[in-house]
Amino acid sequence: MPHETRRSRLSRESAPQNENPSEQLLPLSELESGQQATFVELRGGWGMKGRITSLGFTPGVSILMIQNYGWGPLIVEVRGTRVALGRHEANRILVQRSPS
Repeated sequence: MPHETRRSRLSRESAPQNENPSEQLLPLSELESGQQATFVELRGGWGMKGRITSLGFTPGVSILMIQNYGWGPLIVEVRGTRVALGRHEANRILVQRSPS
């Protein structure tokens, strides 16, 4: 029997087992233009968290993807304001897609 490390066991046990795809978390950069989502989590350092929070990204806020070409920066609407984000930033913002 192969040796199982504590880290692999913990990651397997804590992995969410959502059956409904609309409940899964995904990076903001994966939303298509026109799709809505809810901000859930930010994975970044203190500097990034401060910047993103000051732009209006707080847990539970609704986000509308205005422009996402799949490369380069993207534009989202948060709290009635359009915000341009770099793709690297958008990859660290986790959202839950809103039902269509």
